[in-house]
Amino acid sequence: MLDLILTVFRYIFLIMLYVFIFQLIRMMFLDLRSGEVMKEAVGKKAAEPLPVEIKPLPGSVAGLVVLSSGDPGLTPGSVFSLMPEDQATLGRSSKNTITMVDPFASMDHAAVYGSDGQYWIEDRGSKNGTFLNDVRIKKPTVLADKDKIRIGDVSMQFLRWAYEVESGNRGGTGKEAKRG
Repeated sequence: MLDLILTVFRYIFLIMLYVFIFQLIRMMFLDLRSGEVMKEAVGKKAAEPLPVEIKPLPGSVAGLVVLSSGDPGLTPGSVFSLMPEDQATLGRSSKNTITMVDPFASMDHAAVYGSDGQYWIEDRGSKNGTFLNDVRIKKPTVLADKDKIRIGDVSMQFLRWAYEVESGNRGGTGKEAKRG
């Protein structure tokens, strides 16, 4: 009698194991299929043109514009204004200035900051890297107008709305010039 019960339990266990493996394989295929659908949707969003007029916040001289993103919180065309002395942090942590829900972004991934009239981007030791114009950066790097920044699936463009130009006369005051 005990042998019969053990045999029945073995068969039940074997059936449950096969059902589990079947469900696991089924979920992997569904996940792969939904990933392909997401890539197609992200590709369509990236093809949409950016808004014609991007309005910076008063006092800001630069900004980051989202070009494409798999993150529903970062829609293409979103603008993050940068103030001259502020630092914008990027990553998955909610403490960051720009929070990314991307598996390839680190908690504290990168920072963009102004210093001596220039804007810099710095990777903060992320595993997957920060890319500037499709080149992985390893040390703080100066940003130029229209540089492209990529962290995981999130792609942004750095825009410089205005900058200060020093006067040729050292005793004079600095003049502001707008560059488009």
